[in-house]
Amino acid sequence: MRDIIESLSPEDGQIDWKWVGSVFAFYVVVVVAGAGVVITH
Repeated sequence: MRDIIESLSPEDGQIDWKWVGSVFAFYVVVVVAGAGVVITH
């Protein structure tokens, strides 16, 4: 998985993994909140 992402990144393959992790965590929170809203209504 990491190799795939690095192959899509700029020339030297340096990725800020903290940023990637925070975006992923934010996405998970949004999905869970959305699911909660759908379930409770």
